Amino acid sequence: MSVRHRHNLRGKEVQEILGQLRDTLHDSSGDRLKESKIEVCSLGPEEHLYFIDGMPGLLKIGERVLPTLLNNALLKSVPTITVDAGAVSHICNGSALMAPGIVRIEGTFSLNAIVAVKEITYGKTIALVKSIMDSEELASVSKGKVALTVHYVGDKYWRIYRNLT
Repeated sequence: MSVRHRHNLRGKEVQEILGQLRDTLHDSSGDRLKESKIEVCSLGPEEHLYFIDGMPGLLKIGERVLPTLLNNALLKSVPTITVDAGAVSHICNGSALMAPGIVRIEGTFSLNAIVAVKEITYGKTIALVKSIMDSEELASVSKGKVALTVHYVGDKYWRIYRNLT
């Protein structure tokens, strides 16, 4: 996967991508990006990386727009699951999030919501996952798969944008 030429988005394109981000995050935290310079480069047929004021800030995979793991401003508005040290290597290899590794849940979310996963030692975001249950149900389970990994430290997207910064 190679990064192709990037170009600025026009006003209508910015509105469209921010609307898709709003749909993914179920909030309007991305609206503050309206005044930012947003550029896009294609990573593949349905994969795009969006630069916000020169930094890799959004990732579009299919129809879903996500903050990159470097976009701390947007990640602050996403519900968070903190995991123990034993879960980190599994998540950073793309494995699903399992209930036994969860230490803390912050915020509420619904089924199929995007949730940030942080590691317990330094509080760094290591992945974005799609929940397969809501936060209330998640708080009551102690075993099994609870979320599917969508984007994580070390995946192909992360390697691309880390090499660009």
